[in-house]
Amino acid sequence: MAISRMTRVLIAGHLSQFEAFMRKLQLASLLHLTDISEEPPGETRDEVKKSFLGDLNPERFRELEEVKEFLERFRPEESFLKKLFTMPRLMGTDRFYNFIDSFDATALKERVLDIKKKMQALKGEQEELAQENERLGIWRHVSLPVFTPGEGGRAVIITGTLKSTYIPDLASADIMDYESLYEEDEAAAIVTACLVENLSSCRSLLRQWEFQELDTAGLGMSPREKYHENMLRIDAIEKELKSLAGEAGEMVKDYDNLLAVIEHYSNLERRGSVFRYWLTTANAFVLAGWIRTDDLPRLTMLVREFDSVNFEETEPGKGESPPVCFENMKLFSPFQLITRLYNYPAYSSLDPSAMTSFFFVIFFGLCLTDAGYGLILSLAALWALKKTRGQGDILWIALWGGLATIVLGLLTGGIFGDLFRSTNPFINAPALTAFRDRFTWFDPMLEPMVFFRLVLFLGLVQVLTGLVMGIYSNIRQGLWLDAVADNLSWLVIVSSLVTILFASDLCVQMALVPGDRPLFDSGLVRPAGIAAGIMALVVFFFGGRDEEKMFFRFFIGFLKLLVLSGVFSYLGDILSYIRLMALGMVTAGIGMAINTIAFMMTGIPVLGYVMAALILILGHLFNMAINLLGGFVHTLRLQYVEFFSKFFTGGGKAFTPLAYTDKYVKIIE
Repeated sequence: MAISRMTRVLIAGHLSQFEAFMRKLQLASLLHLTDISEEPPGETRDEVKKSFLGDLNPERFRELEEVKEFLERFRPEESFLKKLFTMPRLMGTDRFYNFIDSFDATALKERVLDIKKKMQALKGEQEELAQENERLGIWRHVSLPVFTPGEGGRAVIITGTLKSTYIPDLASADIMDYESLYEEDEAAAIVTACLVENLSSCRSLLRQWEFQELDTAGLGMSPREKYHENMLRIDAIEKELKSLAGEAGEMVKDYDNLLAVIEHYSNLERRGSVFRYWLTTANAFVLAGWIRTDDLPRLTMLVREFDSVNFEETEPGKGESPPVCFENMKLFSPFQLITRLYNYPAYSSLDPSAMTSFFFVIFFGLCLTDAGYGLILSLAALWALKKTRGQGDILWIALWGGLATIVLGLLTGGIFGDLFRSTNPFINAPALTAFRDRFTWFDPMLEPMVFFRLVLFLGLVQVLTGLVMGIYSNIRQGLWLDAVADNLSWLVIVSSLVTILFASDLCVQMALVPGDRPLFDSGLVRPAGIAAGIMALVVFFFGGRDEEKMFFRFFIGFLKLLVLSGVFSYLGDILSYIRLMALGMVTAGIGMAINTIAFMMTGIPVLGYVMAALILILGHLFNMAINLLGGFVHTLRLQYVEFFSKFFTGGGKAFTPLAYTDKYVKIIE
C-alpha cells in the first residue's frame, strides 16, 4: 500500500553541458519536471533550443509518420497475434545514436513521398478516365464522330441517351427529328435536331423522357475511339502503378530503420518539453522537478559525470503537491493498473493495489469457478507473457486470475462444467473423476447456500478491510476526526450489527449458518448493541460537521446514519457480492448444458462424435469468453464501488519522469 516518497530537487549547470546532461537524464528516467519560471523565452533560450533539437520540427515529424504509413501498405500482412505481441527491438545507446547519425532518413523520405505523389496523380487520372468511360455508356459503341452540340444556323443538335421505351414518343414529336445510332439494354444513343425557336419545348419534352445529354466537349474523335484510348491509358497507368509499387516495396527494407528515426524524433520532442520548465542565463541553466527519494543516489552519480552540473534538495512551492509513483512488490505491481483506471490516489493517502490484488483474483475466480477455464487462461497468459518478454499488466492479472480460477474451480468441482462428474460421467476417466472428487469442497449447483454464505462472508471482509484502510489513511493525513466519524464508527457499527445477527436465531432462520444454532453466544447481543448505539450517535453528531447551520449538521448526520453511506448503504454493499455467486453458477450451469447437449449427439452414428467434439470445444470457448468478460467487469465494479469508496482519496497526479519512449526501439545502456 505504498506510494514512493518524493524529493523536490533543483539542478543547475553550464549551458555547454546541457545537451549531454539532458540525454543522460532522459535515459535515466529520474526527473518529473515542474515549473521554475514563467518568463517568456529569450534569445539565449531560443539559440540553445535550436542547437538542442537540431532539425526537429513538427512538419518533418509529420512527413516521417506519413512515410511510415505509406510503406506499411507494402509490408507483408501480419497476423493479429503477431501485431499484438510484437515487441520493440533492443539497441545500445552508442549503437542507436551512431545509427541515427549515419542513416539518411531525408533521402528515404524524399524518395517515398515522390513515389506517393506520383501514385496519387496516376490514380487520380485513372479515376477521371474511368468516370469518362462510364459517362460515355453505350456511346462507346458509336464509331461516328459526334461534334459539340449547339446552334447551327436555324437548327440545334442535341446528343444523348434515351430509354428505348421513349423512342415511340420521340418519333411522334413533330417539333424535332432524331436518329438512333445504337441500342443496348433498353437504352439508345440518340442524336436529335430541332429548330431554334422550338429548343425550349424540345428540352422540356426530353426531360420528361429522362433524356441524359452527352457532353461531347473535348472528345475530338468518335466515342468509340475515345473509349478505347481511355482504356489503353488506364492499362498503362496500371503498369506504372505496379512499377512504383515495386519501388516502394524495395524501400520496405528500411521500414525498421525508419521506425528508429521516428523514435529518435519522438524522444527529441519529449526532451524538448524541458524548455517549458527551465530557467536560463547566458551561460547557465536551472531545472526543477521531483525525484523518488530512493533514486537520489542515482541522480548523484549522474551529475558527477559533469563537472559543471550539481543539484540540491528544495522545499515544494506553495500549494505544490508531489506526483504519485506506486511502490509495490513485483507480485502486486500489475494490479496498479486497476488503481490507475480508477484514479491516482492523493500523495498523502494509500495505494490500494496490493490489497486489491487478493480480492480481485479471488472474486474473479469465483465468477468462473472452473479449473479447466482457469488452466486455459493461465496457459494463454503465460504464452503471451513469453511473447512480450514479461510486459503487460493485464497479462499478469490474467495469469493470477487464471491460477485462482483453477484453485476455486477444483474446490467447487468445476472442470469444464461437470464433464468429469462422479455419477453418470460423460467421460469414463476414473483417475480424473477421483482427482476432482478429492479436491471438491462443495458443488454450487447442489449446495447453493454454501456458495451464498461464502460470497457474503468475503463481501463483509472486504468492506471491513476498506474501513480499516480508511482509518489508517485518514490518520496518516492527520485527519483524526474523519478517521473516527467516517471510518471507525462504521467499522464498529457494521461489526456490531453482524455480531447481533449471528448471536440471534435470525441467522438460523435466514440459513446464514449451517445447522440450527447461532454462530455466537447470545450474551454478545447487549454489548454489541451498546457499541453500535454509541457509534451511531457519533455519526449523527459529526456526520454533517462541515455544515455551518446546526439544523443541517444534524439533518445530514441523520441521513448519513441511515441513507447516505448509512446502514442501508452498507447492507446494499454487502449484498452486492451475491453477484459473484450468480456469475459462478451461470458459468457452471452453461457448462453443464453444453456437456449435456454435446453428448446427446453421440447417439448419431459416426457424425455424432464429430458434432459432440465441435459443441464441446466451441461451447466451452464461448462460455469461457463471455464469463471472462463478465467476471472481469463485475469484479472491477466491486473494487471501485464497494471497496474504494470506503477509503480512497483521489486527485493525485502521475509521476511522469522525462524518459525515452520505447514504442519501436528500447534503448539500453
